[in-house]
Amino acid sequence: MDRISKLPDGLIYRVISLLSTKEATCLKYTSKNWLNLVTIIPVAIFDDSSASAISASFKDFADRIMLARLASHRIRRFSLKLQSLNFAQYKTVNDCLRNVLESGVLDLELDINVRGDYSLPSEIFTCKSVVKMKLGSGFVIEILPKNALLPALKTLLLDSVRFNDAGGCAFTRLLSACSVLEELVIDGYNCELWNWYRTVSSLTLKRLTIRGAYSDDYESIKYEAISFITPNLVYLEYCDVLQDEFPVVNLNSLVEAKLNLTLMIARIHTDLTTLFQGLKNVQILRLEFIDTALASLFADFSEAAPVFENMSHLYMPTEPDVCWDTLKLFVKKSPNLKTLTIDDLHYTFYQDYLDLNSVCKCLEGYSFLLSCPLENLKITQFGGEIEEMVQIKHVLENLKCLVLLELQVDETRDEEKLHILADLLMLPRASSKCKVQVKFV
Repeated sequence: MDRISKLPDGLIYRVISLLSTKEATCLKYTSKNWLNLVTIIPVAIFDDSSASAISASFKDFADRIMLARLASHRIRRFSLKLQSLNFAQYKTVNDCLRNVLESGVLDLELDINVRGDYSLPSEIFTCKSVVKMKLGSGFVIEILPKNALLPALKTLLLDSVRFNDAGGCAFTRLLSACSVLEELVIDGYNCELWNWYRTVSSLTLKRLTIRGAYSDDYESIKYEAISFITPNLVYLEYCDVLQDEFPVVNLNSLVEAKLNLTLMIARIHTDLTTLFQGLKNVQILRLEFIDTALASLFADFSEAAPVFENMSHLYMPTEPDVCWDTLKLFVKKSPNLKTLTIDDLHYTFYQDYLDLNSVCKCLEGYSFLLSCPLENLKITQFGGEIEEMVQIKHVLENLKCLVLLELQVDETRDEEKLHILADLLMLPRASSKCKVQVKFV
């Protein structure tokens, strides 16, 4: 006998208001009597830059959200984008957010250009239903409630958010409140301006992205190292200024790393030992940027560099007038490397480049390739110039296990395509299994 359905509607609405969106959705289909009492709102969006927002004020939108909450409606995804927020709107915005949180929201996105001393409602940090949260456009987080807890949050994106509490522990407390967090993105703001312990620590985190925003006035900013205590992390994207050293780097489970590191000229004592020891288990490594200063640093570090036993994929750019020392270092230290991608085949010749036996001075005969088990080599932005053909010739002559050479060529005339193909077919190969594939893009 269904006793619940015979309860007064007011009491049923109260029961529904205590359920999560997932639970309310299940409840909706348990009985015909419940079908009209539970309404799931897939998306609720307000964007004051859109055409639809011109004819509707945020106050009207907030009132509709309040009515939806009173009617026990559940909201799956809520997005609020305000180009500016003045003091008079603070209460309206926070009341709206509280109603959204009480509606069991799963996906919360706040993109608000804040001016003044605005603070997010404390309920943001105690929401039991939210699974994905994005906070952006200038929030300053100073205080987290003592009961901060986000037990369902799996993805957290912080875009131009600052942590500025006097004790420096707001960021640490936020991570501690996320007991099942799997992905963290810190984007668009220089962490050097935060007041924090400079530590990312989480036992559940699987994906971490830190993309710093560099300041032109870098000499006035005190750059300090970040410690990574994330033993279960499998993906790391890290864009930052290289520090003198990295105190703690625990990345034992890391599978893929994408690094875009800049070396300030003033920092001549940078020690990469801890960072690369932390990366030693990586399987896929992408280096997004190599300049002369960074290449020199890697060269100085070559003796202390660990062996990357698990590395099978390496992506590396080349730059004009920058030797291939960095490429040589990683190839030598990666005994199981199978796939290499070189972005834009630059070259530096110290001999007559018209001589097909000439080589880059830093490579000295490409002998470091002889013991390399590389099977797949991909080169992007290949132009077919004679200098590039010289590089390809020496590579093919030394890679004994190569199965596929893939070249991506920018769009060119048909006669030039035939010329490139003809030149490539004439090059000798150490591997009888090697095939050359040319893609004109």
